[in-house]
Amino acid sequence: MRYLLTAFFTFFFAFSAQADSSGWELEKEDDDIGLKIYTRSVEGSNLKEFKGEMNVNARLTSLAMLLLDNKAAPEWMHNCEKFEVVENLGVNNSIFYLINSAPWPVSDRDAVFQSALVQDPETLTITATVESMPDRLPLDDDYIRIPTMKGGWTFSLNEDNSVKVVYQVHAEPGGSLPSWLANAVVVDTPYHTMNNMLKMLKKDKYAHAAAEFIQDEKPAQVDGVSVESTTSDETAAEAQ
Repeated sequence: MRYLLTAFFTFFFAFSAQADSSGWELEKEDDDIGLKIYTRSVEGSNLKEFKGEMNVNARLTSLAMLLLDNKAAPEWMHNCEKFEVVENLGVNNSIFYLINSAPWPVSDRDAVFQSALVQDPETLTITATVESMPDRLPLDDDYIRIPTMKGGWTFSLNEDNSVKVVYQVHAEPGGSLPSWLANAVVVDTPYHTMNNMLKMLKKDKYAHAAAEFIQDEKPAQVDGVSVESTTSDETAAEAQ
């Protein structure tokens, strides 16, 4: 399993590499929960890219299992009315379909996208990538298909064992959006989604979640060698 995750992480590391820190403007800040929302312009696009950042006192497993619980998505993802699996492609790698509501008279949007969640076995950083696949399903006349959506989540351990959460996405909404809505959606989406995430993490099903494929803490070091590795070597020696 660890080898599989390493291979996936190598492929999806491009998401973090491309997420440079230039051009961001602070749009909103919530001091009570330490949440900051940034936006920046994207060349050739009328809709800005957004990024939300906060530190949370939660386990990596809790965060990962919340993201993987697609049935719960409408409970906490802002304006999400429907979120379902279209196809499972592999370990924590699936194609999803979602419907996002919009205020009248703007048409609701739908999207088809691939998302994969992986953990770096060295840093323990979790990356969940999102990339649109607009042609994967037939168009629905009741909705406007989102043609482009790219970004995702990263969860990385801080020195105090809290977790830095980053939610970053750029999308082309399809059709046209009033300027007031375009300016609001890139702030409201990460702000409300990340606020709701904190509430969801308090639920027992996530707070006490277990997953063999997620490691919450780095192995303790003794003279530069991890305790985990030493234990494995000793076990092998005893077996001989």
